[in-house]
Amino acid sequence: MDADNYHLLLAELINEHLPKNHSRYKFMDGFLKSVNDLCFRFEHEKEQLKALVRPSERKYAEINRKLQEEIEQRRESVQKLSEGISKLDLPKHYKLPDFAGDNLFELAVFIKKLLIYQQGMEIQLRKAKEDADKASEAKTEFLSMMSHELRTPLNGIVAMTYLMQQENLSVEMLENLKILQFSTENLNVLINDILDFSKIEAGKVELESIDFNIKDLITNIKKSIEVHAASKEVEIHLAFDERIPVQLIGDPLRLSQIMNNLVNNAVKFTDHGRIDIRLALSHFTNDSVAIDVSVKDTGIGIAKENLSKIFEKFAQADKQITRRFGGTGLGLGITKKLLELHGSKIGVESEVGAGSNFYFTLNLKTAVQPDMIVRKEEVFDQQTLKGTKVLLVEDYPINVKIATRFLEKWGMNYDTAANGRIAVEKLAKNDYQIVLMDLLMPEMDGYTATENIRKFDKTTPIIALTASVLNTQDRVYEVGMNGFVTKPFNPKELFQKINKYALRA
Repeated sequence: MDADNYHLLLAELINEHLPKNHSRYKFMDGFLKSVNDLCFRFEHEKEQLKALVRPSERKYAEINRKLQEEIEQRRESVQKLSEGISKLDLPKHYKLPDFAGDNLFELAVFIKKLLIYQQGMEIQLRKAKEDADKASEAKTEFLSMMSHELRTPLNGIVAMTYLMQQENLSVEMLENLKILQFSTENLNVLINDILDFSKIEAGKVELESIDFNIKDLITNIKKSIEVHAASKEVEIHLAFDERIPVQLIGDPLRLSQIMNNLVNNAVKFTDHGRIDIRLALSHFTNDSVAIDVSVKDTGIGIAKENLSKIFEKFAQADKQITRRFGGTGLGLGITKKLLELHGSKIGVESEVGAGSNFYFTLNLKTAVQPDMIVRKEEVFDQQTLKGTKVLLVEDYPINVKIATRFLEKWGMNYDTAANGRIAVEKLAKNDYQIVLMDLLMPEMDGYTATENIRKFDKTTPIIALTASVLNTQDRVYEVGMNGFVTKPFNPKELFQKINKYALRA
């Protein structure tokens, strides 16, 4: 066999270990040929094995790369979760463990513990909310009852004071009645403040959208407070920007409350000084107006450290002011809340000994202006109701006596019922042009009585007489009443309500 045909490895071994004349031995030739075939076969099989292993190595490298990516993602996930958990406000006994590497299992166990804790907290919070709601309902019910109990006797005092002032009395007696009237009005303001704040907190206050004259409103507020201000030698000045459209759409009652609170406060804390009420046009469009309002006084002022306190409920600047000037500390809190309902914020600037300036901006819709309409003034003509037949449903004897005095004065024919059951029976047998219905009465209350009446009488107007203003308005209309008058009632308001519904009927 030719040496060039040997396998390279075999050729090296032959040259190294066999004599050069080995080819003359015939048996060697056959032996070497067999070994040579085995070497080439081994080489061929090795190449085949390499060809088979080469794709497997690529696949292994790809698998290894993906595994490394997954490990890195897991590590990053654990890190991000750990960072997120570390930012949570956790209880002291829920300490975040030190996670090693990609210990996702340990992290999952910890998160599970947190979820169990969170679920427990949610159950406690739900229970706490339910308890708070029940407490709020109890408070509302208590205030409603106290409102009724306080306003009922107060109604007698206010009404009798009004009636006595109509008599021919001495100057001294009239002066005493004015003092009595002033005191009862102050008491009524205190009751209203407490109830209003409760209504606002309970979300029961909804702003009206009716036409009103803002210049008349501010002027009337100024006039109503001027007498008291003059007694303290305090002048009240009003600066009304004539560019402001006077006929606007809003809630005149709540705006009056805001301005009354601010101006009365200014008078309260000012002696021998001046109060400036200013309304200036901020901007004006076709259907809306923004008005900058301020009430500035030269009173005692407020220390800077107390400015943040004065809008809190039941808060005043300090205890000495409470003892000296009195009050509930609710007026400014109510003012702030009412302005927030109007989408506005109240601000204050003050200096001790120099006075205070309260300011805010009102955004209101404009209405048809006076030069475009013929104004119709309300007339308080007592003869309008003469001969009107009314059923008065009231269980409190003093209120019956007071109400009938007004009804007689207005020339009305009246009948009375001491509770709702009697009222239903009388309406079933007699015709009345209007019903004045108390709400809280023995045997049958005014709500139930109205529901029974509406089963057979859909048209006779029923006006609620209520000493409770919480949760009253909605229910009054739900049971079928036409309106309500709050005790202690203003005689003019009662007259106008009767006049409105009785004439319509």
